[in-house]
Amino acid sequence: MKTIIIMLMTMVANYSTVKIEQSPFIELDRATTYYCNVSQCDSDPLTTADGSRIDLDKLANGQLRWCALSRDLIWDEYRQSIHAEGFRGLFEFGDTITVYSKTCPQINGKWIIHDTMNKRYTNSIDFLIHPDNNNPKLGVCPDVRIIKDKL
Repeated sequence: MKTIIIMLMTMVANYSTVKIEQSPFIELDRATTYYCNVSQCDSDPLTTADGSRIDLDKLANGQLRWCALSRDLIWDEYRQSIHAEGFRGLFEFGDTITVYSKTCPQINGKWIIHDTMNKRYTNSIDFLIHPDNNNPKLGVCPDVRIIKDKL
């Protein structure tokens, strides 16, 4: 009987030291691209939600890697006070994130959050691109993971 109790105590002690770590990645439902024009943005398509101005030459040359996240992923105290939902997420405007996708490798790499998506989207990301640079056309990418870069 003593042997069984010692074995059980050893098993309990061993299991209590097991740590399960949560993945640092967030898996998104969808990723798409957008252009800075009135039909896809608002009446001032060259200004992002955080007030940044889009330089079309830098965008065309691939020097700007900016993105928009859905409102559920962005933390913004000011917008929380004027919108009933959203803006209580893990990311802030200006954060750099790293994007990973197996099916759409053209979006892999570092992007900076400067914009937000329409309220009808959740758990989503939109990549700002120049129309001439949408090759191959992304469409809707279903397997996207993002992680916030550390300072």
